[in-house]
Amino acid sequence: MEQYKLLIVEDSRPISTLVEYVAKEAGYQSVIVETLAECKQVLAQEDNFYLASVDYSLPDGPDGEAIDEVIKKGIPAIVMTGHLDSEIRDHILSKAVSDYIPKESSEAFAYLAKQFHRFKHNPNFKVLVVDDSASTRSYVRNLLERNLYEVIEAENGQQGLALLAANPDTQLIITDYEMPVMNGVRFVSEVRKTYAKESVCIIGLSGGGATSLSARFIHNGANDFLQKPFCLEEFYCRIYQSIEHLEHMAKLKQLADVDSMTGLYNRYAFFNKANQLGGKIESSQYAVAMIDIDHFKKINDEFGHDMGDEVIQNLALSLQQEFDREILCRMGGEEFVVWFIDGSAQSHCHLLDAFRERVGEQLVRCGNYETHYSISIGYACAPDNIEQVIQYADQALYQSKTQGRNQLTLYSTQGV
Repeated sequence: MEQYKLLIVEDSRPISTLVEYVAKEAGYQSVIVETLAECKQVLAQEDNFYLASVDYSLPDGPDGEAIDEVIKKGIPAIVMTGHLDSEIRDHILSKAVSDYIPKESSEAFAYLAKQFHRFKHNPNFKVLVVDDSASTRSYVRNLLERNLYEVIEAENGQQGLALLAANPDTQLIITDYEMPVMNGVRFVSEVRKTYAKESVCIIGLSGGGATSLSARFIHNGANDFLQKPFCLEEFYCRIYQSIEHLEHMAKLKQLADVDSMTGLYNRYAFFNKANQLGGKIESSQYAVAMIDIDHFKKINDEFGHDMGDEVIQNLALSLQQEFDREILCRMGGEEFVVWFIDGSAQSHCHLLDAFRERVGEQLVRCGNYETHYSISIGYACAPDNIEQVIQYADQALYQSKTQGRNQLTLYSTQGV
């Protein structure tokens, strides 16, 4: 597991203790120093800090000197300050800080906690900057890299589309308006033909004075707009808002797609996935297993519904461990689906039958009760659409049930 090490530079013991607690909750190991001298000493001995929380004013460094020491070591610095007048604000922002937080704010430590979590994930967040000005691209890249984002650059909209196609994991685009070859508004319109707002956020930029330009960007699919030259705090606020939007949409999608009890695809999401992948399956056949828990009603009646839930969750976890490369679904109730992406029918059936035997050996506990359970399986592999192959597997499952349960039955086009 990756270790995230945080340097806390803070002369107030109550505040450093609170920062340390917030950091620990976010998965960081902290080192605390109280003076500029201690900060220099620690930085001379250790250079593996992932992030730093730095007090602006220290007894031996009242004007942000500790910030400079941290930044010189290439460590992202979040500045905490108890006094924030315009002069101190400007002084902080003149340095390459990642963020600053006024201590007197009631939301300060909640915001700090969010930042600690964000910085762990920011290296996996890719941003595409599109601008024909090399100096603007360099400036925006610098601002983003202070927060550890991965940045790629394009000189115009056409190049931006090519880079986006080569980097489909891009989640945020920052694009200028006035560019040769393809301007920003047309570029946004082209992006939205492929990428929805739920998957990629777009922030438009322009130094032009037209008041209607922001509306043109938004109408063509941008999520937000910034006028150049922009305020540094506003830039970061728009970035954070875009990230929170993407996180919120991801959570909504998860709620819509994932079965809450098992974490597997639900029926609706499974068939959506099937439609998405249908044209991409290299094999000319679909291979599907339908799995059902034997005598499930009896388990509920004898041990209670809590035990029934435990059995369902136990089977779901076992499926995830055994078939982690396949597409898994809780079709409903005690019925599950395994959609095999590759491999032969012979190998699938060998794996399924061995899995069935292992499931029967497992002991499930719930409260004062414990029980074994078994599963019946129907398998089909045919050159039909996914819905039809599932019906074939369901027919084979019915045969497993009627022939005594706890067995695997293969569907044949000549009959089960």
